[in-house]
Amino acid sequence: MKLINALFEYTGIILIFINALLYLIGYKRYKNVVAYKYFSWYLVVSATIAITAFILASYKIPNLYLSHFYFITQFIFLSLFYRALFKSKQKKYVIYTIVLVLAILSVQYAFKPSLFTQFNSLEIFVTSLPLVIYSIVHLYNSLSHIYKYILINAGVLVYITSSTLIFILGNYLSDLDFNSEIRNIYLINKILYVVYLTLILIQWKTNFLPVKSKS
Repeated sequence: MKLINALFEYTGIILIFINALLYLIGYKRYKNVVAYKYFSWYLVVSATIAITAFILASYKIPNLYLSHFYFITQFIFLSLFYRALFKSKQKKYVIYTIVLVLAILSVQYAFKPSLFTQFNSLEIFVTSLPLVIYSIVHLYNSLSHIYKYILINAGVLVYITSSTLIFILGNYLSDLDFNSEIRNIYLINKILYVVYLTLILIQWKTNFLPVKSKS
């Protein structure tokens, strides 16, 4: 089990680095495509946090606080990503949601700063639920239009929905000291994360891989 767990952990680190690098390389080419820009930033920030967390963990340095940066930046960049894809009337609701969620978390951390070094279930829920809703809205919008970022959207819908339930359940089980169940649950999350990152990579290859012109 430890070998499988390590395999998916290392694969996730490698894939997030590759994805961030590939989308960053294409940034100049697609700098006028707003959705691409926000998604590229999301990948770069996520890769930075993931690699930093991995390095700290390898030296047995606490890194739980990095999860807060991950969930909040993921929420902000993916919200802006979907805002760029939404219809004009839907765009304003994304901004309202960003402001509301950040206000909720600001108040929570102001009253309980100790949460910064703990697992915050409310943070996971309020930053993930809007993204799931956005992915469903984008899916609905695409029924009558060209479906943009189909693989990325599918990955967001499946992975973030599942990971939200996994993290919240894992936090509940940790309170009950169910160590084996926690390990199994987090392994499932790592597998889903690798699938999500693979879909992102395939999306890049399908839509953004530079094609050399024939001479």
